[in-house]
Amino acid sequence: MSDYCDTSKVTIEKTTKDIVYDMVVNKHYAGRWTGSKHIYAIYYDMGEHSFFDAKEKKLIGCIIYGYPVGRRTSSSIFEGIELKDKDVMELKRLWIEDGYGKNIESYTISKSIKLLKEDEDRAKIIISYSDPAENHKGIIYRASNFYYQGNDIGHSPNYMFKLPNEDKWITARTLTDRIDGSVGIEEVKKKIPDIEIKVAEKKHRYLYFLCNRGEKKRLIKQLKHPLVSYA
Repeated sequence: MSDYCDTSKVTIEKTTKDIVYDMVVNKHYAGRWTGSKHIYAIYYDMGEHSFFDAKEKKLIGCIIYGYPVGRRTSSSIFEGIELKDKDVMELKRLWIEDGYGKNIESYTISKSIKLLKEDEDRAKIIISYSDPAENHKGIIYRASNFYYQGNDIGHSPNYMFKLPNEDKWITARTLTDRIDGSVGIEEVKKKIPDIEIKVAEKKHRYLYFLCNRGEKKRLIKQLKHPLVSYA
């Protein structure tokens, strides 16, 4: 297979949680489902199938959008603008099986945004993050014409945890799934004295404007955090 995806064989369709749930939970690095509003399945045309000469489509990935958790995210975007619940969508999950071309992620994002505009016509902006802890640099967002805001947003530090006899560092949210009660630093140390704790590098934040050019220009002027050049 060539380095680039044969996009003529890729289709992206609205789908449901039950179709992609196992894929997200078992193959995406987060290892858990997320709050979702619009779920899109990614299919690849594998060619003619002998049964009635039908084309065989293989499910190779998914992309999921939803509302950001809590009002802190929405309020952190603009200065002097109160966003409504449906003004902001977050790109929450993207997973695609390897081997279908290095441009398939950016192609999927582009096509899914067109579908999202039809399905969520009130939304003004998409927000998304890349996680340095997973060696994600956000290259696919840059290739998809997202604006970059760096990784110096937010004042409170985030922490990563490594449980005894385990090799992988996990987030506070993942730790919450593993233990009962608070994951505050002191509480965790009392419950698991041998746990390792470190300050996590902040996630890189990206924005994509769904509104028209005039409104986009106005909104950019009122961003609470400046746009920065890609490193």
